[in-house]
Amino acid sequence: MVLRPPVEPMLAQASDQLPPPRMRGDLSFQPKFDGYRGLVFTPSEAVASVQIQSRRGALLQTRFPDLVRAAAALPDGLVLDGVM
Repeated sequence: MVLRPPVEPMLAQASDQLPPPRMRGDLSFQPKFDGYRGLVFTPSEAVASVQIQSRRGALLQTRFPDLVRAAAALPDGLVLDGVM
């Protein structure tokens, strides 16, 4: 399967409490820090160069040139999801 922007990322859901220990399994938790939620696409047959997409589909690579340079060193065809 080849992914090309725009891709709709999964969104976190707010909760007032952690799940009970018996339901946590390998679940990891982290605090929410403000920042841009983004998907990074490295070059592939679907994407000619590194692209960074916001969670709403806007392309942001011109705002993050350092991230574009770093992603260019990664293997082709990756799609990374994170907060910048």
